[in-house]
Amino acid sequence: MITDGKTALLHLVLATLLLVFAMLAGRLRPRWPLWVHITSRAVVFIGLTFLVQRLLGSPLAPRYSALYSGMDVWEHVIEAGWWILAARAGVMLIRLLVVLEHRPRETQIVSDLMAGGIYLFTLLAIVNFVFAVPIAGLLATSGVIAIVLGLALQNTLADVFSGIAVGIERPYKAGDLIWVEGNIEGHVVQVTWRSTHIATFQSTIAIVPNSVMAKAKLINRSLPEPARGDTIEIRLDATVAPELCMATLVAGVRAAMLPLAAPAPSVDLTGLHGDGAVYEVGYSVASSAVLDKARTEVLAQVHRHLRHAGIALSVPGAASLGVTKGLTVVDMLAESDLFGILDAEGRQSLASRFEEVRLESGAALFYEGDTPKYIFLVASGVVEITRKGPSGPHLIHRMSPGESLGAIGLITGSPYTATAKALTPVRLFRMDKASVAAAIADAPHLEVGLAALAEQGRAALARDAAADQRQHSEAPAELGSKLRSLLKVLASG
Repeated sequence: MITDGKTALLHLVLATLLLVFAMLAGRLRPRWPLWVHITSRAVVFIGLTFLVQRLLGSPLAPRYSALYSGMDVWEHVIEAGWWILAARAGVMLIRLLVVLEHRPRETQIVSDLMAGGIYLFTLLAIVNFVFAVPIAGLLATSGVIAIVLGLALQNTLADVFSGIAVGIERPYKAGDLIWVEGNIEGHVVQVTWRSTHIATFQSTIAIVPNSVMAKAKLINRSLPEPARGDTIEIRLDATVAPELCMATLVAGVRAAMLPLAAPAPSVDLTGLHGDGAVYEVGYSVASSAVLDKARTEVLAQVHRHLRHAGIALSVPGAASLGVTKGLTVVDMLAESDLFGILDAEGRQSLASRFEEVRLESGAALFYEGDTPKYIFLVASGVVEITRKGPSGPHLIHRMSPGESLGAIGLITGSPYTATAKALTPVRLFRMDKASVAAAIADAPHLEVGLAALAEQGRAALARDAAADQRQHSEAPAELGSKLRSLLKVLASG
Protein backbone atom coordinates (compact mmCIF):
# COMPACT_ATOMS: atom_id res chain seq x y z
CA MET A 1 0.00 0.00 0.00
CA ILE A 2 1.34 3.45 -0.96
CA THR A 3 1.47 5.99 1.86
CA ASP A 4 2.95 8.90 -0.08
CA GLY A 5 0.10 11.25 -1.02
CA LYS A 6 1.37 12.43 -4.39
CA THR A 7 2.24 8.92 -5.52
CA ALA A 8 -1.16 7.64 -4.37
CA LEU A 9 -2.88 10.46 -6.27
CA LEU A 10 -0.91 9.62 -9.41
CA HIS A 11 -1.87 5.98 -9.15
CA LEU A 12 -5.51 6.93 -8.63
CA VAL A 13 -5.45 9.09 -11.77
CA LEU A 14 -3.84 6.30 -13.82
CA ALA A 15 -6.35 3.76 -12.48
CA THR A 16 -9.22 6.11 -13.34
CA LEU A 17 -7.93 6.58 -16.88
CA LEU A 18 -7.67 2.82 -17.31
CA LEU A 19 -11.25 2.39 -16.08
CA VAL A 20 -12.55 5.07 -18.45
CA PHE A 21 -10.65 3.53 -21.36
CA ALA A 22 -12.00 0.07 -20.51
CA MET A 23 -15.57 1.34 -20.38
CA LEU A 24 -15.39 3.38 -23.60
CA ALA A 25 -12.96 1.37 -25.73
CA GLY A 26 -15.69 -0.81 -27.26
CA ARG A 27 -17.73 2.25 -28.27
CA LEU A 28 -14.82 4.31 -29.49
CA ARG A 29 -13.43 1.54 -31.74
CA PRO A 30 -16.31 -0.91 -32.34
CA ARG A 31 -14.66 -2.31 -35.49
CA TRP A 32 -11.51 -3.52 -33.82
CA PRO A 33 -10.64 -7.16 -34.59
CA LEU A 34 -11.53 -9.63 -31.88
CA TRP A 35 -7.94 -10.29 -30.93
CA VAL A 36 -7.34 -6.55 -30.46
CA HIS A 37 -10.34 -6.31 -28.11
CA ILE A 38 -9.13 -9.28 -26.09
CA THR A 39 -5.55 -8.04 -25.92
CA SER A 40 -6.51 -4.49 -24.93
CA ARG A 41 -8.86 -5.67 -22.19
CA ALA A 42 -6.25 -8.07 -20.83
CA VAL A 43 -3.61 -5.32 -20.73
CA VAL A 44 -6.00 -2.89 -19.03
CA PHE A 45 -7.06 -5.45 -16.42
CA ILE A 46 -3.46 -6.41 -15.63
CA GLY A 47 -2.46 -2.75 -15.34
CA LEU A 48 -5.42 -1.94 -13.10
CA THR A 49 -4.67 -4.95 -10.90
CA PHE A 50 -1.11 -3.73 -10.45
CA LEU A 51 -2.29 -0.23 -9.49
CA VAL A 52 -4.93 -1.55 -7.04
CA GLN A 53 -2.34 -3.71 -5.33
CA ARG A 54 0.00 -0.70 -5.00
CA LEU A 55 -2.81 1.46 -3.66
CA LEU A 56 -4.92 -0.87 -1.50
CA GLY A 57 -3.08 -4.14 -1.22
CA SER A 58 -5.09 -7.26 -2.01
CA PRO A 59 -8.48 -6.55 -3.66
CA LEU A 60 -9.94 -9.18 -1.32
CA ALA A 61 -8.74 -7.24 1.76
CA PRO A 62 -8.37 -3.58 0.71
CA ARG A 63 -6.98 -0.95 3.11
CA TYR A 64 -8.22 2.50 2.28
CA SER A 65 -6.37 5.77 2.90
CA ALA A 66 -7.76 8.88 4.62
CA LEU A 67 -4.89 11.31 3.94
CA TYR A 68 -6.92 13.65 1.77
CA SER A 69 -10.54 14.69 1.69
CA GLY A 70 -12.43 12.50 -0.76
CA MET A 71 -9.48 10.13 -1.33
CA ASP A 72 -11.25 7.32 0.48
CA VAL A 73 -14.32 7.57 -1.77
CA TRP A 74 -12.10 7.65 -4.85
CA GLU A 75 -10.34 4.47 -3.74
CA HIS A 76 -13.71 2.78 -3.17
CA VAL A 77 -14.70 3.63 -6.74
CA ILE A 78 -11.43 2.22 -8.11
CA GLU A 79 -11.89 -0.97 -6.08
CA ALA A 80 -15.49 -1.39 -7.34
CA GLY A 81 -14.29 -0.73 -10.89
CA TRP A 82 -11.68 -3.48 -10.53
CA TRP A 83 -14.38 -5.98 -9.56
CA ILE A 84 -16.51 -4.94 -12.52
CA LEU A 85 -13.57 -5.40 -14.91
CA ALA A 86 -12.87 -8.79 -13.34
CA ALA A 87 -16.49 -9.77 -13.99
CA ARG A 88 -16.26 -8.56 -17.59
CA ALA A 89 -13.07 -10.57 -18.08
CA GLY A 90 -14.81 -13.71 -16.84
CA VAL A 91 -17.81 -13.13 -19.10
CA MET A 92 -15.50 -12.43 -22.03
CA LEU A 93 -13.75 -15.75 -21.44
CA ILE A 94 -17.07 -17.58 -21.51
CA ARG A 95 -18.14 -15.79 -24.72
CA LEU A 96 -14.80 -16.65 -26.29
CA LEU A 97 -15.34 -20.33 -25.56
CA VAL A 98 -18.78 -20.07 -27.17
CA VAL A 99 -17.27 -18.53 -30.31
CA LEU A 100 -14.55 -21.15 -30.51
CA GLU A 101 -17.17 -23.90 -30.23
CA HIS A 102 -19.18 -22.30 -33.10
CA ARG A 103 -22.35 -22.37 -31.05
CA PRO A 104 -25.24 -20.41 -32.58
CA ARG A 105 -26.74 -17.50 -30.75
CA GLU A 106 -29.94 -19.39 -29.96
CA THR A 107 -28.09 -21.99 -27.88
CA GLN A 108 -26.11 -19.61 -25.63
CA ILE A 109 -28.53 -19.93 -22.74
CA VAL A 110 -25.92 -21.62 -20.57
CA SER A 111 -23.32 -18.93 -21.21
CA ASP A 112 -25.90 -16.21 -20.49
CA LEU A 113 -26.76 -17.90 -17.20
CA MET A 114 -23.10 -18.15 -16.22
CA ALA A 115 -22.61 -14.49 -17.11
CA GLY A 116 -25.56 -13.57 -14.89
CA GLY A 117 -24.07 -15.62 -12.06
CA ILE A 118 -20.71 -13.87 -12.44
CA TYR A 119 -22.32 -10.41 -12.27
CA LEU A 120 -24.40 -11.43 -9.25
CA PHE A 121 -21.29 -12.69 -7.47
CA THR A 122 -19.50 -9.44 -8.39
CA LEU A 123 -22.32 -7.37 -6.90
CA LEU A 124 -22.12 -9.31 -3.64
CA ALA A 125 -18.31 -9.01 -3.64
CA ILE A 126 -18.52 -5.22 -4.05
CA VAL A 127 -21.01 -4.99 -1.18
CA ASN A 128 -18.80 -7.16 1.06
CA PHE A 129 -15.24 -6.10 0.16
CA VAL A 130 -15.68 -2.51 -1.02
CA PHE A 131 -18.33 -1.26 1.37
CA ALA A 132 -17.61 -3.77 4.18
CA VAL A 133 -21.28 -4.70 4.54
CA PRO A 134 -21.81 -8.29 5.86
CA ILE A 135 -23.72 -10.29 3.29
CA ALA A 136 -24.74 -13.25 5.52
CA GLY A 137 -28.06 -11.66 6.42
CA LEU A 138 -28.58 -10.52 2.83
CA LEU A 139 -28.05 -14.06 1.57
CA ALA A 140 -30.47 -15.46 4.15
CA THR A 141 -33.12 -12.92 3.16
CA SER A 142 -32.53 -13.53 -0.53
CA GLY A 143 -32.94 -17.28 0.06
CA VAL A 144 -36.43 -16.76 1.46
CA ILE A 145 -37.29 -14.47 -1.44
CA ALA A 146 -35.94 -17.05 -3.89
CA ILE A 147 -38.18 -19.75 -2.39
CA VAL A 148 -41.26 -17.54 -2.70
CA LEU A 149 -40.43 -16.57 -6.27
CA GLY A 150 -39.64 -20.19 -7.14
CA LEU A 151 -43.09 -21.33 -6.01
CA ALA A 152 -44.78 -18.47 -7.84
CA LEU A 153 -42.81 -18.99 -11.07
CA GLN A 154 -42.61 -22.79 -10.97
CA ASN A 155 -43.70 -23.37 -14.59
CA THR A 156 -41.57 -20.54 -15.95
CA LEU A 157 -38.51 -21.75 -14.06
CA ALA A 158 -39.13 -25.28 -15.36
CA ASP A 159 -39.00 -23.89 -18.89
CA VAL A 160 -35.86 -21.89 -18.11
CA PHE A 161 -33.93 -24.79 -16.58
CA SER A 162 -35.14 -27.09 -19.36
CA GLY A 163 -33.75 -24.53 -21.78
CA ILE A 164 -30.46 -24.72 -19.90
CA ALA A 165 -30.48 -28.51 -20.25
CA VAL A 166 -31.20 -28.18 -23.97
CA GLY A 167 -28.33 -25.71 -24.26
CA ILE A 168 -25.94 -28.14 -22.57
CA GLU A 169 -27.01 -31.29 -24.42
CA ARG A 170 -27.71 -29.51 -27.73
CA PRO A 171 -29.98 -32.18 -29.31
CA TYR A 172 -30.94 -29.62 -31.94
CA LYS A 173 -30.00 -26.15 -33.11
CA ALA A 174 -31.48 -23.40 -35.24
CA GLY A 175 -32.12 -24.64 -38.77
CA ASP A 176 -32.46 -28.32 -37.85
CA LEU A 177 -35.51 -30.26 -39.00
CA ILE A 178 -37.03 -31.99 -35.97
CA TRP A 179 -40.08 -34.05 -35.13
CA VAL A 180 -41.62 -33.57 -31.69
CA GLU A 181 -43.98 -36.00 -30.01
CA GLY A 182 -47.47 -34.69 -30.63
CA ASN A 183 -47.05 -34.59 -34.42
CA ILE A 184 -45.12 -31.32 -34.56
CA GLU A 185 -42.53 -31.24 -37.34
CA GLY A 186 -40.58 -28.39 -38.86
CA HIS A 187 -37.39 -26.37 -38.81
CA VAL A 188 -36.11 -24.83 -35.56
CA VAL A 189 -36.21 -21.04 -35.85
CA GLN A 190 -34.74 -20.12 -32.48
CA VAL A 191 -34.30 -21.40 -28.93
CA THR A 192 -35.09 -18.83 -26.23
CA TRP A 193 -34.91 -19.02 -22.46
CA ARG A 194 -38.51 -20.19 -22.22
CA SER A 195 -39.43 -21.92 -25.47
CA THR A 196 -38.39 -23.37 -28.82
CA HIS A 197 -39.86 -21.85 -31.99
CA ILE A 198 -40.52 -24.32 -34.83
CA ALA A 199 -41.56 -23.33 -38.37
CA THR A 200 -43.93 -26.12 -39.46
CA PHE A 201 -44.77 -27.28 -42.97
CA GLN A 202 -48.20 -25.64 -42.57
CA SER A 203 -46.54 -22.19 -42.71
CA THR A 204 -47.10 -21.63 -38.98
CA ILE A 205 -44.80 -21.14 -35.99
CA ALA A 206 -45.19 -23.66 -33.18
CA ILE A 207 -43.94 -22.26 -29.86
CA VAL A 208 -43.19 -25.25 -27.63
CA PRO A 209 -42.19 -24.68 -23.96
CA ASN A 210 -38.71 -25.98 -23.21
CA SER A 211 -40.09 -28.12 -20.38
CA VAL A 212 -42.20 -29.97 -22.96
CA MET A 213 -39.20 -30.28 -25.32
CA ALA A 214 -37.12 -31.78 -22.50
CA LYS A 215 -39.71 -34.48 -21.77
CA ALA A 216 -41.01 -35.24 -25.26
CA LYS A 217 -39.64 -37.75 -27.75
CA LEU A 218 -37.60 -35.96 -30.42
CA ILE A 219 -36.26 -37.00 -33.80
CA ASN A 220 -33.65 -34.71 -35.33
CA ARG A 221 -33.96 -35.38 -39.05
CA SER A 222 -30.94 -33.20 -39.81
CA LEU A 223 -28.52 -35.46 -37.92
CA PRO A 224 -26.21 -37.03 -38.75
CA GLU A 225 -27.05 -35.62 -42.24
CA PRO A 226 -30.09 -34.08 -44.00
CA ALA A 227 -30.79 -37.27 -46.02
CA ARG A 228 -33.85 -39.06 -44.71
CA GLY A 229 -34.99 -42.64 -45.01
CA ASP A 230 -38.57 -43.72 -45.60
CA THR A 231 -40.38 -47.05 -45.71
CA ILE A 232 -43.56 -48.18 -47.43
CA GLU A 233 -45.46 -51.35 -46.53
CA ILE A 234 -47.04 -53.19 -49.45
CA ARG A 235 -49.19 -56.33 -49.19
CA LEU A 236 -49.11 -58.59 -52.25
CA ASP A 237 -50.72 -61.81 -53.41
CA ALA A 238 -49.15 -64.63 -51.38
CA THR A 239 -49.31 -67.08 -54.30
CA VAL A 240 -46.69 -65.13 -56.26
CA ALA A 241 -43.07 -66.16 -55.71
CA PRO A 242 -41.34 -63.78 -53.27
CA GLU A 243 -38.32 -63.53 -55.57
CA LEU A 244 -40.48 -62.14 -58.37
CA CYS A 245 -42.30 -59.75 -56.02
CA MET A 246 -39.07 -58.42 -54.52
CA ALA A 247 -37.43 -57.96 -57.92
CA THR A 248 -40.50 -56.10 -59.19
CA LEU A 249 -40.63 -53.84 -56.13
CA VAL A 250 -36.92 -53.02 -56.39
CA ALA A 251 -37.38 -52.14 -60.06
CA GLY A 252 -40.32 -49.90 -59.17
CA VAL A 253 -38.31 -47.95 -56.58
CA ARG A 254 -35.26 -47.64 -58.83
CA ALA A 255 -37.43 -46.33 -61.66
CA ALA A 256 -38.31 -43.30 -59.50
CA MET A 257 -36.07 -40.26 -59.97
CA LEU A 258 -36.20 -38.69 -56.49
CA PRO A 259 -34.91 -41.52 -54.23
CA LEU A 260 -31.14 -41.61 -53.77
CA ALA A 261 -29.05 -44.26 -55.49
CA ALA A 262 -26.91 -44.61 -52.36
CA PRO A 263 -27.88 -46.08 -50.01
CA ALA A 264 -29.57 -48.47 -52.42
CA PRO A 265 -33.30 -49.16 -52.00
CA SER A 266 -34.16 -52.31 -50.07
CA VAL A 267 -37.10 -54.71 -50.07
CA ASP A 268 -37.73 -57.15 -47.19
CA LEU A 269 -40.39 -59.78 -46.74
CA THR A 270 -41.70 -59.04 -43.25
CA GLY A 271 -44.83 -61.18 -43.07
CA LEU A 272 -46.49 -64.14 -44.74
CA HIS A 273 -50.23 -64.73 -44.26
CA GLY A 274 -53.03 -66.51 -45.98
CA ASP A 275 -54.43 -63.23 -47.20
CA GLY A 276 -51.15 -61.83 -48.47
CA ALA A 277 -47.41 -61.41 -48.11
CA VAL A 278 -46.14 -58.20 -46.49
CA TYR A 279 -43.16 -56.43 -48.04
CA GLU A 280 -41.36 -53.41 -46.61
CA VAL A 281 -39.80 -51.11 -49.20
CA GLY A 282 -37.07 -48.80 -47.92
CA TYR A 283 -35.38 -45.91 -49.69
CA SER A 284 -33.73 -42.55 -48.93
CA VAL A 285 -34.23 -39.01 -50.17
CA ALA A 286 -31.93 -36.00 -50.12
CA SER A 287 -34.09 -34.08 -47.63
CA SER A 288 -37.48 -34.11 -45.99
CA ALA A 289 -38.61 -31.36 -48.37
CA VAL A 290 -39.03 -33.91 -51.18
CA LEU A 291 -40.29 -36.78 -49.03
CA ASP A 292 -43.96 -36.49 -50.01
CA LYS A 293 -43.17 -36.14 -53.72
CA ALA A 294 -40.76 -39.07 -53.54
CA ARG A 295 -43.33 -41.30 -51.80
CA THR A 296 -45.94 -40.44 -54.45
CA GLU A 297 -43.48 -41.18 -57.25
CA VAL A 298 -42.38 -44.48 -55.70
CA LEU A 299 -45.95 -45.67 -55.19
CA ALA A 300 -46.87 -44.76 -58.77
CA GLN A 301 -43.86 -46.61 -60.19
CA VAL A 302 -44.43 -49.65 -57.95
CA HIS A 303 -48.06 -49.80 -59.07
CA ARG A 304 -47.00 -49.66 -62.70
CA HIS A 305 -44.40 -52.41 -62.33
CA LEU A 306 -46.74 -54.67 -60.37
CA ARG A 307 -49.48 -54.24 -62.95
CA HIS A 308 -47.24 -55.10 -65.88
CA ALA A 309 -45.82 -58.07 -63.97
CA GLY A 310 -49.31 -59.38 -63.22
CA ILE A 311 -48.85 -59.22 -59.45
CA ALA A 312 -52.01 -58.28 -57.58
CA LEU A 313 -52.32 -56.45 -54.29
CA SER A 314 -53.84 -58.56 -51.53
CA VAL A 315 -57.04 -57.77 -49.69
CA PRO A 316 -56.75 -58.14 -45.89
CA GLY A 317 -59.06 -60.84 -44.66
CA ALA A 318 -59.80 -62.17 -48.14
CA ALA A 319 -58.52 -65.30 -49.81
CA SER A 320 -55.80 -65.07 -52.45
CA LEU A 321 -56.91 -63.82 -55.84
CA GLY A 322 -54.70 -66.33 -57.59
CA VAL A 323 -52.09 -65.68 -60.24
CA THR A 324 -52.89 -62.76 -62.51
CA LYS A 325 -51.58 -62.59 -66.05
CA GLY A 326 -49.30 -59.74 -66.95
CA LEU A 327 -49.92 -57.41 -69.87
CA THR A 328 -49.27 -58.79 -73.33
CA VAL A 329 -47.50 -56.94 -76.14
CA VAL A 330 -50.89 -56.11 -77.63
CA ASP A 331 -52.03 -54.64 -74.29
CA MET A 332 -48.88 -52.57 -74.00
CA LEU A 333 -49.27 -51.29 -77.57
CA ALA A 334 -52.85 -50.33 -76.85
CA GLU A 335 -51.80 -48.29 -73.78
CA SER A 336 -48.74 -46.78 -75.43
CA ASP A 337 -48.79 -43.07 -76.25
CA LEU A 338 -47.05 -43.91 -79.53
CA PHE A 339 -48.87 -46.99 -80.77
CA GLY A 340 -52.23 -46.49 -79.11
CA ILE A 341 -53.52 -44.68 -82.21
CA LEU A 342 -53.28 -47.87 -84.27
CA ASP A 343 -56.47 -49.93 -84.64
CA ALA A 344 -56.81 -53.33 -82.98
CA GLU A 345 -55.91 -55.25 -86.14
CA GLY A 346 -52.84 -53.09 -86.73
CA ARG A 347 -51.65 -53.55 -83.13
CA GLN A 348 -52.15 -57.32 -83.40
CA SER A 349 -50.18 -57.46 -86.66
CA LEU A 350 -47.38 -55.34 -85.21
CA ALA A 351 -47.25 -57.27 -81.92
CA SER A 352 -46.68 -60.59 -83.66
CA ARG A 353 -43.40 -59.23 -85.05
CA PHE A 354 -41.85 -58.28 -81.72
CA GLU A 355 -39.21 -60.60 -80.27
CA GLU A 356 -38.56 -60.99 -76.55
CA VAL A 357 -35.15 -60.03 -75.17
CA ARG A 358 -33.83 -60.30 -71.60
CA LEU A 359 -30.94 -58.19 -70.35
CA GLU A 360 -29.01 -58.25 -67.09
CA SER A 361 -28.27 -55.12 -65.07
CA GLY A 362 -25.75 -52.89 -66.84
CA ALA A 363 -26.35 -54.32 -70.32
CA ALA A 364 -26.77 -51.70 -73.05
CA LEU A 365 -29.68 -51.49 -75.47
CA PHE A 366 -27.74 -48.97 -77.55
CA TYR A 367 -25.08 -46.31 -77.17
CA GLU A 368 -25.02 -42.63 -77.97
CA GLY A 369 -24.17 -42.19 -81.65
CA ASP A 370 -25.47 -45.60 -82.76
CA THR A 371 -27.71 -45.85 -85.83
CA PRO A 372 -31.28 -46.84 -84.85
CA LYS A 373 -32.09 -50.48 -85.64
CA TYR A 374 -34.96 -51.42 -83.34
CA ILE A 375 -38.15 -50.27 -81.75
CA PHE A 376 -38.09 -51.27 -78.05
CA LEU A 377 -41.03 -51.93 -75.74
CA VAL A 378 -40.20 -52.39 -72.03
CA ALA A 379 -42.09 -55.27 -70.40
CA SER A 380 -40.41 -55.38 -66.96
CA GLY A 381 -37.48 -53.77 -65.19
CA VAL A 382 -35.99 -50.30 -65.58
CA VAL A 383 -34.05 -48.83 -68.51
CA GLU A 384 -31.90 -45.79 -67.73
CA ILE A 385 -31.35 -43.14 -70.40
CA THR A 386 -28.18 -41.04 -70.05
CA ARG A 387 -26.35 -38.51 -72.18
CA LYS A 388 -22.68 -37.56 -72.11
CA GLY A 389 -21.84 -34.35 -70.27
CA PRO A 390 -18.76 -32.37 -69.17
CA SER A 391 -18.73 -34.13 -65.79
CA GLY A 392 -19.78 -37.57 -67.03
CA PRO A 393 -23.07 -39.26 -67.97
CA HIS A 394 -26.13 -37.13 -67.25
CA LEU A 395 -29.36 -38.90 -66.28
CA ILE A 396 -32.27 -38.02 -68.57
CA HIS A 397 -35.00 -40.51 -67.82
CA ARG A 398 -35.78 -43.93 -66.37
CA MET A 399 -38.15 -46.02 -68.44
CA SER A 400 -40.67 -48.39 -66.83
CA PRO A 401 -42.83 -51.20 -68.22
CA GLY A 402 -45.15 -50.11 -71.00
CA GLU A 403 -42.86 -47.36 -72.28
CA SER A 404 -41.31 -47.55 -75.74
CA LEU A 405 -38.21 -46.03 -77.25
CA GLY A 406 -36.46 -45.89 -80.59
CA ALA A 407 -39.53 -45.48 -82.81
CA ILE A 408 -38.87 -41.90 -83.89
CA GLY A 409 -35.15 -42.58 -84.35
CA LEU A 410 -36.06 -45.49 -86.60
CA ILE A 411 -38.35 -43.20 -88.63
CA THR A 412 -35.94 -40.27 -89.01
CA GLY A 413 -32.75 -42.32 -89.26
CA SER A 414 -30.97 -39.91 -86.92
CA PRO A 415 -28.28 -41.40 -84.64
CA TYR A 416 -29.15 -41.85 -81.00
CA THR A 417 -28.06 -38.89 -78.88
CA ALA A 418 -28.31 -40.87 -75.65
CA THR A 419 -27.35 -44.23 -74.21
CA ALA A 420 -29.88 -46.74 -72.90
CA LYS A 421 -28.81 -49.34 -70.32
CA ALA A 422 -30.64 -51.82 -68.12
CA LEU A 423 -30.66 -50.44 -64.58
CA THR A 424 -32.21 -53.68 -63.30
CA PRO A 425 -32.77 -57.03 -65.01
CA VAL A 426 -34.98 -56.11 -67.95
CA ARG A 427 -37.42 -58.01 -70.14
CA LEU A 428 -38.36 -56.16 -73.30
CA PHE A 429 -39.65 -56.66 -76.83
CA ARG A 430 -37.94 -55.30 -79.91
CA MET A 431 -38.67 -55.13 -83.62
CA ASP A 432 -36.27 -54.21 -86.44
CA LYS A 433 -36.89 -52.55 -89.81
CA ALA A 434 -37.31 -55.86 -91.61
CA SER A 435 -40.03 -56.89 -89.16
CA VAL A 436 -41.81 -53.60 -89.76
CA ALA A 437 -41.72 -54.31 -93.51
CA ALA A 438 -43.04 -57.83 -92.96
CA ALA A 439 -45.88 -56.50 -90.79
CA ILE A 440 -46.85 -54.06 -93.54
CA ALA A 441 -46.76 -56.84 -96.11
CA ASP A 442 -49.19 -58.88 -93.98
CA ALA A 443 -51.43 -55.89 -93.21
CA PRO A 444 -51.07 -53.09 -95.82
CA HIS A 445 -53.46 -50.83 -93.89
CA LEU A 446 -50.84 -50.70 -91.15
CA GLU A 447 -48.97 -48.14 -93.26
CA VAL A 448 -51.83 -45.71 -92.80
CA GLY A 449 -51.75 -46.15 -89.03
CA LEU A 450 -47.99 -45.68 -88.85
CA ALA A 451 -48.29 -42.58 -91.01
CA ALA A 452 -50.81 -41.22 -88.50
CA LEU A 453 -48.28 -42.04 -85.80
CA ALA A 454 -45.74 -39.85 -87.57
CA GLU A 455 -48.23 -36.99 -87.65
CA GLN A 456 -47.94 -36.98 -83.87
CA GLY A 457 -44.17 -37.11 -84.07
CA ARG A 458 -43.58 -33.73 -82.45
CA ALA A 459 -45.23 -34.80 -79.19
CA ALA A 460 -43.67 -38.25 -79.40
CA LEU A 461 -40.19 -36.80 -79.76
CA ALA A 462 -40.58 -35.00 -76.45
CA ARG A 463 -41.00 -38.38 -74.77
CA ASP A 464 -38.45 -40.32 -76.76
CA ALA A 465 -35.33 -39.48 -74.74
CA ALA A 466 -33.14 -41.43 -77.16
CA ALA A 467 -34.13 -39.44 -80.24
CA ASP A 468 -32.07 -36.57 -81.63
CA GLN A 469 -33.16 -33.33 -79.96
CA ARG A 470 -32.59 -31.45 -83.23
CA GLN A 471 -35.62 -33.22 -84.63
CA HIS A 472 -37.88 -31.10 -82.41
CA SER A 473 -37.79 -28.45 -85.07
CA GLU A 474 -39.19 -30.77 -87.75
CA ALA A 475 -42.80 -30.35 -88.71
CA PRO A 476 -45.16 -33.39 -88.40
CA ALA A 477 -45.65 -33.39 -92.17
CA GLU A 478 -41.91 -33.81 -92.65
CA LEU A 479 -41.89 -36.73 -90.24
CA GLY A 480 -44.78 -38.28 -92.10
CA SER A 481 -42.92 -37.86 -95.37
CA LYS A 482 -39.85 -39.54 -93.88
CA LEU A 483 -41.93 -42.43 -92.58
CA ARG A 484 -43.63 -42.98 -95.93
CA SER A 485 -40.24 -42.95 -97.68
CA LEU A 486 -38.92 -45.46 -95.16
CA LEU A 487 -41.93 -47.71 -95.57
CA LYS A 488 -41.59 -47.68 -99.36
CA VAL A 489 -37.95 -48.72 -99.05
CA LEU A 490 -38.85 -51.50 -96.59
CA ALA A 491 -41.80 -52.70 -98.66
CA SER A 492 -39.76 -52.76 -101.87
CA GLY A 493 -36.91 -54.60 -100.14
